[in-house]
Amino acid sequence: MSGLHQKPINFVVRFFRSDVHASLKLIVGSIGLALVAVFPLLLYIVFGPSDGNPIGLGLLAFAGVGLGQAGVVVGAVWFLFSLFFGSNRNG
Repeated sequence: MSGLHQKPINFVVRFFRSDVHASLKLIVGSIGLALVAVFPLLLYIVFGPSDGNPIGLGLLAFAGVGLGQAGVVVGAVWFLFSLFFGSNRNG
């Protein structure tokens, strides 16, 4: 009964509490942030009026994707640094 009756957010909590290297958690979290920031703009494009101008949603997407990119770059550099220089610490 562990597969079907778990809450949908449970796999996210298990991932972020797992022993995966913290840099990979940062990369996954940053990609999630970018997707969450872009999602309202995509919904507006699909379901909103054709002559609308969603400036606020565009600014949200711009800021969220920028922060997501920064997180992915920092996480990738951190992961590569720990991979090549042998840091075995988890965070």
